[in-house]
Amino acid sequence: MTYRDFERELLRLAFTTQAELSPPSLAFILDIPIAEAESYMHRLLAAGVLELSSDDDGHLTYVMPDRPVQPLRPDDPALVGATCITTWPAQAAAGPHGGSPGLGGSGSLGERSLGGPPGAIATVRAALPARRQSSSQAAGALVLNALLCPGVGSLVAGRTKTGLAQMMMFFIGLPLLIVTVGAPLMMAAWLWGVATGAQLLAEARD
Repeated sequence: MTYRDFERELLRLAFTTQAELSPPSLAFILDIPIAEAESYMHRLLAAGVLELSSDDDGHLTYVMPDRPVQPLRPDDPALVGATCITTWPAQAAAGPHGGSPGLGGSGSLGERSLGGPPGAIATVRAALPARRQSSSQAAGALVLNALLCPGVGSLVAGRTKTGLAQMMMFFIGLPLLIVTVGAPLMMAAWLWGVATGAQLLAEARD
């Protein structure tokens, strides 16, 4: 990611979300190395865009003096008539297992239409997009779900709710093996984990 792209994405996050402005957070959201995010943030510090502050425990944090207290809404007068095209990490198809509600689609380029003809409804993609896994990461998630424990691979791939549900179903089934319901529960959790891994692999190859 270039410095210009990073600067644009940081401003988008600062003005339209309440995301924490720290190197690890931005590295995760933008899918870049932490060292790269930290390097770009130091440049923004030198330019006066960001400032360093400390909390009561003495931990240093990055703050943006001009950041609004509340994230800007699509109909905010400051955004009327503006169109902003930003780079996003490629995402999987929207839905309960990976997409962000309201994003409607996937791709590496996101567009926010923040104005238009009189009477037009402004739309904004302010929600953070889901990270898309590489083929090797998706394959690793599938192997973990199939061979280690259902849900572990899902958690590693970022499907937190799905992974926790799979693990819970699996471990609930363990003590119930003495009755007939335990084995079906564990098998269902395993099949669900394998299906999630296969879905991740298919999305990574698209």
